[in-house]
Amino acid sequence: MSKARIETLDWLRGLMALSIMFYHLSNWIIHPLDSSGPLGRLGVYGVSIFFILSGLSMAIVYNRYLTTIQSAGRFFIRRIFRIWPLFWIVCLLVVFHQRNLAHSFDPFSLVLNLTTLFGFISPTNYIPVGAWSIGNEMVYYALTPLIIAAYNHRKWAGNTIFVITLIIGLYFAFSLLDADLSIARQWNIYVNPFNNLFLYVAGIAIFYNLLDIRIKPTIINMMLILAVLLFCVMPSEGNHIVIVSGTGRVIFVILSTIIVICFYKMQPKLPKFIAISLENIGMATYGVYLIHPVIYVYFKQYLPNYPDVYNPYMLIVMVSITTVALSIIIYRTIELRFIKLGKSITS
Repeated sequence: MSKARIETLDWLRGLMALSIMFYHLSNWIIHPLDSSGPLGRLGVYGVSIFFILSGLSMAIVYNRYLTTIQSAGRFFIRRIFRIWPLFWIVCLLVVFHQRNLAHSFDPFSLVLNLTTLFGFISPTNYIPVGAWSIGNEMVYYALTPLIIAAYNHRKWAGNTIFVITLIIGLYFAFSLLDADLSIARQWNIYVNPFNNLFLYVAGIAIFYNLLDIRIKPTIINMMLILAVLLFCVMPSEGNHIVIVSGTGRVIFVILSTIIVICFYKMQPKLPKFIAISLENIGMATYGVYLIHPVIYVYFKQYLPNYPDVYNPYMLIVMVSITTVALSIIIYRTIELRFIKLGKSITS
C-alpha cells in the first residue's frame, strides 16, 4: 500500500470530520438540518463513511499482522492506546462541566465510558456527544481479528461474513427501523453496533477484493463526481430516518461506499498546501469529532459576556478554528505519544 493512497484516505477523513462538525454547529446554532440538504446528509453519512474508512484502514495496516491469538491481543492493546487517552479527556471534561451545572452521572455509566464497554453493553449510554460511534468501533475492533483471519484463509470466507453483516444491516433498514417515526425515537435501534457493522466489514472487503485491481483515473474521477452529485441532489426530505431506512439506506450506503473506493484508488493531484492541510485534519479527525461539542459548550457559555463579538456565525467560525487547532496540537502532543507507546509495548 503506497503512502499516497493512504494520504487520500486521510483527506477523506478530514473532509468528513469537518462536515460533521459543521453539521452539528449549524444544527445547534443556526437551525435544525434535515435530510434534504448535503450537510444534513453528511451529518449522518459522514459517520457511515468513517466506519467504512476504519475497516479499510484496519485491513491495510493489519492484514499481515493479525495471524495469531497473541497478535490479536497486541492489536487490542494498540487500539486501546489509540482510543482511550483522548476519550478519557473528553469524558472527564463533560462530567466536570455537568457537575458545575449541578448535573451528575451514574458511576456505572462513567465506568462504561472510561472502559468503552458501553458499546457492548449499553450503546446509548455514552457521555460525549457522538460517542456512540466510538462504542460501535470498539465492538468492531473486537471482531476484526476474526474477519481478517477469514479473509486471509479464503477470500470467499471473508466475503461470506460481509454478506451476513449486509443481510443484518438490511434487516435493520427494512424491518427494525420504522420510516414513519423519527430517528430520535428509534435512536437505540440505530446505534446498535450490528446496524452499522456491515459498513466496517465493507471497508475490509474493499481492501481484499480491490487490492490488485487498477482503475483508470478518468473512470475514478467520473465515479466520484457522479457519486457526490447524486449524494447531494438525490430527492429526500424530512427527518433523517428516510435516509437510514428502506430504499434510502441502500442508495446512500452505495454512494458512500463508491466515494470511499474512489478516494482509495485515486491518484492525488491536490495543491501541496491543501493536501497537507487535509492530511493534518485527517490525522486529527478523532479530536475534531470528539472535541468540537465541548468547545462549543464552553464558547456558548462565555461568549455572550462579550456581545460585540457574539453572533451565530462568529461562534461557528471561532469554534471551528479552535477545534481544528486544538485537535492537531492534541494529536501531536498526546495522541501520537500514546500511539507510539502502544506500539512499543506490543513490539
